[in-house]
Amino acid sequence: MAPEAADDVVDRAVAALGTGCRQEDGPHDVTLTFWVPPQRAGAAAATLAALAGAPARVEDETVDWRAAVRAFHRPIDVGGVLRVRPPWEPALPGRRDVVIDPGMAFGTGQHDTTRGCLELLLDIPPQPVADIGCGSGVLAIAACRLGFAPVWACDLDPLAVDATLANARANGVALAVSRRGIGRDSLPPAPVVLANIQADVLDRLADALAPAPPRVAVLSGLRPHEADGVLGRWRRLGLRLDARRDTAEWTALRVAA
Repeated sequence: MAPEAADDVVDRAVAALGTGCRQEDGPHDVTLTFWVPPQRAGAAAATLAALAGAPARVEDETVDWRAAVRAFHRPIDVGGVLRVRPPWEPALPGRRDVVIDPGMAFGTGQHDTTRGCLELLLDIPPQPVADIGCGSGVLAIAACRLGFAPVWACDLDPLAVDATLANARANGVALAVSRRGIGRDSLPPAPVVLANIQADVLDRLADALAPAPPRVAVLSGLRPHEADGVLGRWRRLGLRLDARRDTAEWTALRVAA
């Protein structure tokens, strides 16, 4: 892969796969190795090939693979309230604990897109909430920990539904999880919507929710230059920018009526 393309591919792949990456720089190109669980290998290879514009190689899990995963996945603390951690890291007294096994992939809270969502979620009063495109269920489980109820989660990928169910059980929280596609199936009705997905999918989500818009939506998975376009689509639902979190590469938005 060309060196100038590597950073963008890494950012988008880590966001999509929720996994770690090793980068090896050669004299004229860059080699990226991603760690994913075996049951996700085929889908991960297809995702990486689409992002990189070239075939992706999938290798079997090894001891080095497991060590790399442990080194990559570190706990994150959000607002002095939430702690999202892998099972081998300790809980902290006074923090609301969300434990996510990286072996399930689909996101562990490590990425800036998830962190931005969690930061914007903290200021919303607990009420019914729907996590659209739930992945591993980080946002839905965090919402449960913060007192939101009922909590719905949905994803088109059946493996994401399974991962969210497994993580909800591991965390001892109650939420409703279903397989649903934006624009294909009815979405859970909730006054608060969480969506950490790509910009074009956020646009389709706005269209799908237009008949009954939420009062608040937290939207992430955006590059900073995509934010204005997404905001324009959600303004048609009567929602205006309420808060924004930016990093160098990613943006999260909270819109409200």
